[in-house]
Amino acid sequence: MGELDDHDHDHDHDQLTTKRRRRSRRAPSDRKFECSHEGCGKSYSRAEHLYRHQLNHTPKQIFRCDFPNCHRSFVRQDLCIRHRERHTTRGSQLQKRDSFTHDNLHGSPPKSLMSVVSPTSPSMTPTDYPFLANHPAPVSKSPTNSTNTYSLPTATPTTIDTTGVPVSGYTDFSGAISQTDPLLEFDSMQNAYPIFGGETYNRSPFAMADDFAAWLFSEPLAPLGYGMMPFGQNQFYMNDPSYNNFCTVIPQHPMSVTSILDSSSLPAIISEEKRQEILHLMASRFNEAASSAEGKRKDALMEGDLNSDRHVLSLRLMQTYIGSYWCHFHPQLPILHQPTFAADRTPTLLLLAVMAIGAATLDKAHGQATTEAAAELATFIAWHLRWEIFMDPDFRPPARLWVFQALLLLEVYEKSFSTRALHERAHIHHDTTLTLMRRGSSLIGRSSFDTPESREEDESWAHWIKAEATRRAAFAAFVLDSTHATMFGHSAKMVAHELRLPLPCDEALWAATSAAEVARVQSSLQSHGVRPVMFLDGLKRTLNGQPVRTNTFGRIVLMAGLLSVSWHLNQRDLQVSSLGVGQTLGGRDKWRTALLRAYDNWRRDFDEALGSAVTAESESRDVLHGLAHMASHVDIADLQIFAGAGRLMGRSITARDYSAAREKTVRWASKASARDATFYALRFLKTCFMDPSAESGSYLARDDYLLNRPWVMYYAALVVWCYGFALDGPLRPLPALATYADRRRDMHAFLRRVGGVGEPNDLEGIQGRNGCLGMLMILRDSFANPRWELLGEAARLLDSCIAKLQS
Repeated sequence: MGELDDHDHDHDHDQLTTKRRRRSRRAPSDRKFECSHEGCGKSYSRAEHLYRHQLNHTPKQIFRCDFPNCHRSFVRQDLCIRHRERHTTRGSQLQKRDSFTHDNLHGSPPKSLMSVVSPTSPSMTPTDYPFLANHPAPVSKSPTNSTNTYSLPTATPTTIDTTGVPVSGYTDFSGAISQTDPLLEFDSMQNAYPIFGGETYNRSPFAMADDFAAWLFSEPLAPLGYGMMPFGQNQFYMNDPSYNNFCTVIPQHPMSVTSILDSSSLPAIISEEKRQEILHLMASRFNEAASSAEGKRKDALMEGDLNSDRHVLSLRLMQTYIGSYWCHFHPQLPILHQPTFAADRTPTLLLLAVMAIGAATLDKAHGQATTEAAAELATFIAWHLRWEIFMDPDFRPPARLWVFQALLLLEVYEKSFSTRALHERAHIHHDTTLTLMRRGSSLIGRSSFDTPESREEDESWAHWIKAEATRRAAFAAFVLDSTHATMFGHSAKMVAHELRLPLPCDEALWAATSAAEVARVQSSLQSHGVRPVMFLDGLKRTLNGQPVRTNTFGRIVLMAGLLSVSWHLNQRDLQVSSLGVGQTLGGRDKWRTALLRAYDNWRRDFDEALGSAVTAESESRDVLHGLAHMASHVDIADLQIFAGAGRLMGRSITARDYSAAREKTVRWASKASARDATFYALRFLKTCFMDPSAESGSYLARDDYLLNRPWVMYYAALVVWCYGFALDGPLRPLPALATYADRRRDMHAFLRRVGGVGEPNDLEGIQGRNGCLGMLMILRDSFANPRWELLGEAARLLDSCIAKLQS
């Protein structure tokens, strides 16, 4: 079987371990995870360190180095990878020792990186084990020899984390594939539990790799190429046990229970005991100076009879907020598992994040007084909630799943439903959430919901739910990152190739209410040949006009991927001389044209999946499609400055800023890109104001629960106004628009005439391109008295546009 070392298996690692042990003696003793193996007695400050140590006692797999004449065996895959690379890394002692034997007796290294055997396998037969997602490159065929000759990239390991955990990143000096560490990986030894992590210390994860861009814009995948993965990663996902668990999770069992939930239980139900826990937290922890705005808000919210059904903190209304979350918000960002959600078993801070969003999206049928009071409550919760999450013991790495879920929901609320101050705070702390994810959480332990210990099927189901929920959390972070960068002008901090994940599972699986139902759905999907589609495969297929089978959330993730690629390539245009994008992708026009075509491919695929029904899903499709096309041609910051914004991104706009933006916008308005942006802006506004099902003309932003739509309407209005005003100037003569009916009539006439052109270039010869006054007035008024403070700011800037047209 070969040598099995109890500890670290090579001289370099022994030295590093000795140094870390010496360092730990000087560190304060805070160890609480003790090894229970008889006669060991070692303890660790972090659970994942203990887990790695315990593999020495009871290895779950044995990883063998398969380099010729090497007989090393390892209990951890990362150690085997590092040791294996020392055979080929230029200058290493193993490479020098091996070179003569390898070159003269055995030829090139074999294909496989290592062999894996199970310690419980009677035959101990080795099998090939593929590369991990964060390895710098796949094994590639050598161009000098076509017969079983493979080469490995020359790579230098990064530094070692002072905690003693090897950082699994590499700096590639060979010209082979170089990529950032994935946001999520799957540890096969943990059987499908996702792991956030892999952050390196010597590179930023915020740039798109050249090789990834080249692959993405290369030839289409084969028609049935769901197994084909970039950088050779298909082998990892197809062979790893955790990948198989994406499809085959729950076995059918004759004794399977129908549901782990009481059939009478509903997600919105909350007990009086849980309510009292929330009230106690608010009373004792949500504190501010009495004279501050937050202190006064707390006094106002906590006064009166809290047990009255009409009180904003009553049991009835708390249940209403939770129900509102599931009704108005969950379908748009389905990161919580509704069938197993129970308010009383949900961590209180996560439940408060749910309630904040539900309170902010309360149906107008409850009356203006209640909806305004609920919005005040949501702001009060959010103001204090972030600090409570930061102080929670579960926030520290390795953080728990509920922490990620709560932070993501809180960011959505702060960015898109609350005040300017909270919007800015969310922008600042977006990086905090991503950093926590990248710091590595194995998410082992109890999840954000408790599953009763009943049947084996239910335990397996709970295991699968946690894995899928974690992947959805990663995708949600990515969606927020790319859409907010596009909408608000923020910096994108994630890249598409971080996400080596399958797209969200089939919605029938996510909505299943029992283990048995999951088994039935899986059986049906498999019998029809349905397999998980990897995100990067889906992204490439969308770029090439190939259909992708996924659900609505998966399609939103794919559009987020396209927006992310567009954002990063635009950044590269600013540094083209140093990065050589022109040489890599054939110039700006090539990738821009490919992306514009991909947006329409995405829309067509979405249309075919939805059919003709007008639903929230179809409206979400319209929002993202319009946003993508507009943002590809013009930056919202330039539009806002030209319109007269006084502050952007936390700083004052100077006269010089305005002059530069005006010159840039006037120059832009004469180009084809302006006509394209305006064409799609008009098309989107027509779907909002002239679709019979959309109650055209009576739109009120405060009653719109669709994420991003109000802001994208604002974006579109700025595009239309900037284009018309830059080319045609103020309106002459001014129309008489004293009443709402006059404005609506003027808006419809403009949208039919200018918005009715067949293609973007038709705008060049049309008259009255600046005749959007009625539309701007209606949109400005629809933003009045909003629940979201940024829409109030948008209304004031639209007022500035109106004034310029009338000047």
